[in-house]
Amino acid sequence: MMAIPKKLVPSSPVRNLIRRVIRESHRATLARRPALAALSVRVQLTTVPQDPSSPASGPDGRALRPFARRPTDGALKRVVRAEVDGLLAQLA
Repeated sequence: MMAIPKKLVPSSPVRNLIRRVIRESHRATLARRPALAALSVRVQLTTVPQDPSSPASGPDGRALRPFARRPTDGALKRVVRAEVDGLLAQLA
């Protein structure tokens, strides 16, 4: 089960991308550790993943709104996949 709030990620293609990466990570983890199939896992996005290649503030010094422009898919996938893999590795 996963929750990707529209309030945090207003772009539906980006929300779908995040969901897809979470599912891929979960399936890969289950392939490596089949005993985890008995667990029920809930993933909830609480902060917006930041694209490391985009600046945090604009030329006027104000903070840029996350996902004002669609981030590069590769950078976002790497950030989300690393975070989810780390969280799933902590499971029993």
